[in-house]
Amino acid sequence: MTRTTRSPRSLPGWLLSPGLALALSVLLAIGFGGEAARAGDTDPEDGTASEISKTVEAWGGEESAPEAEATVDPDAPADAGDAEAAGPYRLEELSWVIDSFLAKRDLSGARVGILVESLVTGEVLFARNAGTAMTPASNMKVVTGAAALSILGPNYRFRTEFSTDGAIDGAFLGGNVYVLGSGDPSIVSEELWKIVEEFRLRGIERITGDIVLDASFFDSVAATSDDVANGQRAYHARTGALALNFSSVAVHVYPGSGEGSQPRVALAPGTSFVDVRNEATTGSSRRSSTLSVVRTYASGRNVVTVSGRIPAGSRRTVVYRNLEDPVLYFGTVMKEFLAVAGVAVEGIVRTGPVPSGTALLFTHRSKPLSLVVRDLNKFSNNFVAEQLVKTLGAEMEGPPGTTDSGQLVLGRFLSTAGAASGSYRVFDGSGFSRENRLSPRTIVRVIRRTLDDFETSHEYAASLSVSGTDGTLEDRMGYAGLEGAVRAKTGLLDGVTAIAGIVRTLAGEDILFSIIVNDFRCEAWKVRDMEHAILTSIVSAAPGE
Repeated sequence: MTRTTRSPRSLPGWLLSPGLALALSVLLAIGFGGEAARAGDTDPEDGTASEISKTVEAWGGEESAPEAEATVDPDAPADAGDAEAAGPYRLEELSWVIDSFLAKRDLSGARVGILVESLVTGEVLFARNAGTAMTPASNMKVVTGAAALSILGPNYRFRTEFSTDGAIDGAFLGGNVYVLGSGDPSIVSEELWKIVEEFRLRGIERITGDIVLDASFFDSVAATSDDVANGQRAYHARTGALALNFSSVAVHVYPGSGEGSQPRVALAPGTSFVDVRNEATTGSSRRSSTLSVVRTYASGRNVVTVSGRIPAGSRRTVVYRNLEDPVLYFGTVMKEFLAVAGVAVEGIVRTGPVPSGTALLFTHRSKPLSLVVRDLNKFSNNFVAEQLVKTLGAEMEGPPGTTDSGQLVLGRFLSTAGAASGSYRVFDGSGFSRENRLSPRTIVRVIRRTLDDFETSHEYAASLSVSGTDGTLEDRMGYAGLEGAVRAKTGLLDGVTAIAGIVRTLAGEDILFSIIVNDFRCEAWKVRDMEHAILTSIVSAAPGE
């Protein structure tokens, strides 16, 4: 990686004296940085997302999950070298920092795994439980993104083919239109509109047949687990070889004209694929919102029910809900967009294979995989992760791509990255499942392997969130010393936090790190304070004699 020395001006002068890390660690231990951590501890339903083209996080982000007990795999063997170590950088105070936090009642019983390692030399600077397999939450995406870039290549593009068994006669296309998907996770409403425009620009005004959707590149199992299958939030990702808007819909609720009136509910995209039941009311402006948005599925229909109260005069509320049957969702909205563009479809939307002998109309190519992985890591998008897992399975093991075949590919990738047997368990690609296991050493080895490869290094580094700047770190570490000094992937489940990536020291050196905390029973921001204290110590560490 290209090195530029960070200016010491980013830290107050008094902090540059000996004992810097210890002093700042004490401040953090009593609450410094807590507000920044709390600000980032958000639910993907907070309604603050911008329009569709900028809502990767809200449509499929993971930074929340149902409550469940976090566990550490007791049978996972530890790698050699797990003893705490201090290399050429003075990091002895990390033991004190960690133990000080774990001594607090809120964090008693928590388990911490950490590895800090020089990117340049590979020398271990600090380790504690570094070889113990733990629940990584969304740090699983560290592996998924790295494997996708390494195996498929940064310039890999998903292809969606549009063909017909008929002929174009003037403004009429006489026959069916077939859509063959390959798992593109990046098609949102704007991209679908570009696709529809291709038909209009070719002068087509009427399609006499059906829209036939071929999603056979993936299997038909849309949910990776029962927890996902029973969930309705956007981060309960449903997969499909043809999918739109991360298999989710945005529900916009606006207060009515006055107290007692019915609010206005609108979907984005507006579609007949979802039935809306508006049972909500507009309440007093002096009372808080009690809105509830529930997506159910019955008799083959997705139903969104809005109930409760929205305060008069308040801003709109936006809630994201996933949808069952993502393939038909894609086709239904495509037909509706065609109608808006002035292209009438006489037939129905259905699924089926593309027959031999069809004529290719055009191919839609996705943005390069490097940008897809950027969405994956910056915004911790579960949907993108699971689409990539099935794509890896389909490309390497043959279609249809399944979660199982993708797991095999990820396992082989981990092995080639040098992960020790027993230091990992792959259950899904997003980290939503508590069955996943990674050790800090495994995570660091994956990051190192990807950064050491010229073909993937720059794209992978750019996919990580920058402290205090963007992605899931936009509202974290935005203060002097850490802002801009950390590139990392975060992870969060109830009782689990994780963060891993690269940190630039004041001496201008790049350090790899992985921190996983399991089994805590307090608010996540309290654990994040410990992460920030650890990272501050690394940033400020001085080379040894």
